[in-house]
Amino acid sequence: MAVPATAPSTTTVRPEIQALRAVAVGAVVLHHGWPAVAPAGYMGVDVFFVVSGYLITALLLREVDRTGRISLGAFYLRRARRILPAAMAVLLAVSAATLAFAPYREWNPFFREIVASAFYVENWRLAADSQLPASADLESTPVQHFWSLSVEEQFYLLWPLLVIAALWFVHRRSASLKRTLAIVLGAVTALSFAWSLVLTASDHNLAYFSTFGRGWEFGVGGLLALLVNAVPGLMADRWRAGRSLVSWLGLALIIVPIVTFVDTEAFPGLWVLLPVSGTLAIIWAGMPATRWSTAGVVGLRPVQWVGDVSYSLYLWHWPIFMFVPMITGVPSPPALMVALVGVSLLVAWASKRYIEDPFRRRGGPIGSHPRVLAGALAFTLAGVLAIGSVAPGIAAEELACDRRNHGD
Repeated sequence: MAVPATAPSTTTVRPEIQALRAVAVGAVVLHHGWPAVAPAGYMGVDVFFVVSGYLITALLLREVDRTGRISLGAFYLRRARRILPAAMAVLLAVSAATLAFAPYREWNPFFREIVASAFYVENWRLAADSQLPASADLESTPVQHFWSLSVEEQFYLLWPLLVIAALWFVHRRSASLKRTLAIVLGAVTALSFAWSLVLTASDHNLAYFSTFGRGWEFGVGGLLALLVNAVPGLMADRWRAGRSLVSWLGLALIIVPIVTFVDTEAFPGLWVLLPVSGTLAIIWAGMPATRWSTAGVVGLRPVQWVGDVSYSLYLWHWPIFMFVPMITGVPSPPALMVALVGVSLLVAWASKRYIEDPFRRRGGPIGSHPRVLAGALAFTLAGVLAIGSVAPGIAAEELACDRRNHGD
């Protein structure tokens, strides 16, 4: 029995994109829990970047087609509703857990990165630390994974401005909008990719964390959205067999390097083209109606569910993985790690249900009142900053006291 045809669109609710999110977050979780199983699970972040570039650009293009302009205020409010509530909740929880469970010597580096994450500059914090001989190894903190969220937020700030600049040029010169966007976005994407290669050759840590070196991954997703918008028939339900093959090939381009690639110093470089190309292939292929397409796997309810909670799962799993050994006093054995994945999934579901969704729903009691969002975020941010500014000093005093007592 053939799979029902599902013609891809530029809407945000698409089974194959939910599946990409599931694969991406699954790779990251595997890498953090069992690095030998997924030595390059960090490539899941590249999948997220391409998906975000595609979806955000498609959203902006739909707004331009509908209204002829971009409302920055509305765009940033939507992003704030989507991203900030759960992220701030995690930072507040990590701050409390640090006070409760982390040794005093960890308070300063932990809170330094918590504050950097609160302002979405964690990637630059890590990039700077990687240049210090004493910090070059970048010891893990419970919020280290916020580096990718920082890159994404910086993309959200800048990308709409490029679209607005292209619109201004079009209105001023009566030029073709699609052609102008292709030139502007394509040039920025190409420059970012070239810079990524230069950085990888000179310092792979800078290449890994740099927004300028990573921006092209969002860019290629955006260019695919632009191409689909300019050529509506590009993703029509045709060439089913070929699209099925492309979809499986895309999945292989993502999964195979995740479980085999080990040369971290060569990444991102050219190697990042594998997961990036695989993601583009799956987005383009969509859900072709053939017996042997990926639709049978992509559409599985557990896959779609993990994709649905992927953002919260990404946020919560790493702090859970890190703090449990501090509580137990020993590294987590394999059986406990499996249990922690289960706990992370449960917490991710609760975070999605009770934090993400109430703020995202415009008609809900919270989402329909932007002031409630602003107030809640301001309160949480103030709490995180207050703890982050006071706690390191307390820890320093306690460590000094311990050294004096030990000396006595």
